[in-house]
Amino acid sequence: MTNQELRQYRAKLFRDASNFVKPDRVPHMSFFVTWKILDAGYKLSEAMNDYDIMEKVVRRHQEEYGFDCILEMGARNAIRIPMALGACSYYINDEAGTVNFKDKAICEHDELTELAQDVKKFFWEKGMSRKYPMWADGTVTLTDVQKALDERTLFMEYMGRISKIMSEEYALPPYAAPKGYGYIALDFMFNTIRGIRGLSIDMRKDTGALEAALDAVNARYFRPGIEMLKKAPVGPDLNACFDYDLTLLCHTILNQKQFDKYLWPYMKETLDVLAEKKMTVRLFMEGSSKRFWDYLKDYPKGLIVMHPEQDDVFEIRKELPNVAILGGMPVSLLGTGTKEQCVERAKALCEELGKDGGFMLTQDKMVSFRNDAKPENVKAVCEYMRSL
Repeated sequence: MTNQELRQYRAKLFRDASNFVKPDRVPHMSFFVTWKILDAGYKLSEAMNDYDIMEKVVRRHQEEYGFDCILEMGARNAIRIPMALGACSYYINDEAGTVNFKDKAICEHDELTELAQDVKKFFWEKGMSRKYPMWADGTVTLTDVQKALDERTLFMEYMGRISKIMSEEYALPPYAAPKGYGYIALDFMFNTIRGIRGLSIDMRKDTGALEAALDAVNARYFRPGIEMLKKAPVGPDLNACFDYDLTLLCHTILNQKQFDKYLWPYMKETLDVLAEKKMTVRLFMEGSSKRFWDYLKDYPKGLIVMHPEQDDVFEIRKELPNVAILGGMPVSLLGTGTKEQCVERAKALCEELGKDGGFMLTQDKMVSFRNDAKPENVKAVCEYMRSL
């Protein structure tokens, strides 16, 4: 089999499983993030600051384990772009082998009305100074800004290079095809603009200001992406595993009423467009999404591939027979179990969920820390999955 044939074969494994067509075998995806840096023997700061080292890390990860697709290839914790402006929200501890994120708001509650009036202006005039000290004290120069732009170019060049390498040399299909992306404002508010604490406060007082701000942010970031998606050709991109990726975090702090009001309308619009286009979406909702499953029950098979972090995959299959599943391998088992236990888990998943399609194996969480997985366990599961 040539590399091109192998790449197409692997993409078809995911497409068949997504559409509940019995695949030749159950496909296996890597959801390893910073763990693969440590597994390759590098410090986190070394690889995250050097794209040549990161390329070696990703190459070794595939050579060592042999997945059908790698979801993350060095883009998850990009630090060189913000560091060009003197600050970064990620904190690297090389001794512990950890990366942590500081929950920091760039907009205060009483500034939501100002944000709503002009999102771009607010980001440049206030948001940047909250994020970067040199912007706040006036010491930032055009040279600093150009350096950040240059770093962004280098990052994009790396992503293009590593994607091409993994496609052409290692015969791996991309996990998702680029078609335009609508960034839902509530998640943007949760992740960056107001932070977890700030958004929690906003939804409990002066909600009119929050709603106006969300409308403005959606107009700038969600609407253009959705309109681009609407203009995409009908039908899946069979060269990629999925057509769209929808990763959400903000639902973890929402009650039912808040979900209905702030998040579901935009989720629904996205899913409806994808269904009309006959495309497939990987839906990754961090934490538990169980209380929102009823919203997904009426969508056709072949649309949603749910990647659960905390929810039980066997319960999902029972409650959502129309939804394909990506996941099932607990990081806790990879980190504390034996090779035999990990292989038995993979075997049970494939036999009970994947024998007639509708299931793809990957890890339930981003594998990030040194003790999240034992290399021998990962290798044993990979060897078993290739033997099917």
